[in-house]
Order: sequence, then structure tokens, then C-alpha cells
Amino acid sequence: MPLHLPDPPHGAPDEVRSKLREFADHSRFSTEGLRSASPDQLDVSTPHQVFTIGLDDLAAGRGLEAAQPVGWRYIVEAAGQPIASAETTVGADGTTHHLSQLTEGPYVEATALGVRAARQLPELEAAGFELRLLRIPAVYLMALWLHSPTTDLMVPLAPSPIGREGRITPLPAFMNELTRLARSANPPDRPGASGSHAP
Repeated sequence: MPLHLPDPPHGAPDEVRSKLREFADHSRFSTEGLRSASPDQLDVSTPHQVFTIGLDDLAAGRGLEAAQPVGWRYIVEAAGQPIASAETTVGADGTTHHLSQLTEGPYVEATALGVRAARQLPELEAAGFELRLLRIPAVYLMALWLHSPTTDLMVPLAPSPIGREGRITPLPAFMNELTRLARSANPPDRPGASGSHAP
């Protein structure tokens, strides 16, 4: 069973493609890879939903059930090679998605490598996994989240504050490291710190 790429919100990929063309036509790209790419070779692939967890939730030992969806992410390719990522968030109307950021850097290549590793998983033969992304800005962590109805596997993306970069990691081991990191970054005796509510 192949790795499942979820269906993105209606019109979102076309919105990203339209913005890429607009930025290219007006020389508005600020990063090297996008500036030097041929506009007619730019496209998006690998849609996946982005989730985040607050530091307080992690420090309190809460797991992926506390993760909140915040948008969608795509890999921007030039002639089939990953060069950037694009993210969309829902607009004021609650339905339409708009481009919120274009990013180059190590997480782009790390995502491509992580997806390739996930596609080789023996577990895919028994259960299909949906590709997601978990981002925790407070501890500078991004990880691919491979979700199925019965199992969750994580792939921390380099650079990762808990190590394990690019390695398929069982959820308990991932959460143990993440909780330890969150508690050290957010000690309970710090003024204003609390593990009882989400930020």
C-alpha cells in the first residue's frame, strides 16, 4: 500500500502555482533557488497538512491528540527537483486558502529524503500511512508525521533538537524525547508557565 498524500483543500495548489507565476513574472522571489529557477518549470507536489502542538501541552505530557491543524504545505519543484516549500493558510472566509510563506533551506531537502525513506517502509505493506507535518516552533522542531488508524510514526527533519534526523521513529520514543525537551525549555516554576492550558 503506497504512502497516502491527502487531498489538499480545493483550489489551494492552483493558488500556490498562480502565486509562483506572479512572483516569477515580477522578479519578487527573495531566495536564490526560486530566483534562478525557470518559471515554466516551477510546480508543486507532495501536499501534506501542517499541525502544531503548544509547549505547555508537551510539558504536561499530552501527545498527538493535542496537535492542531494550522495549514497545508507543498514542495516546490523546479524541473522535478525540490527547491522550496510553500504553505497555505485559510483566509478570513474560513474556506479559501492563501499562500502564507515560501521557504528554502535544509527542511526542504530533509522532507524529500524523509518521504523517500517512508515509501520504503515495510509497514506500508500492512497499513497505509497519511503524510502530515508536525511543527513545534518553540523548540525548533519539524517532523514528518506518518499517520494511520492504528499507528503513528515520526521522522524528525534535520536539523532536529532531539536528533534522530531522517530516521523512522516510533511515537513513544519520539514523544519521550520531545516531552523532556519541552520540560527543560518550559520549567513549571518559571513565572507564567503552566502545563494546564494550550498557548
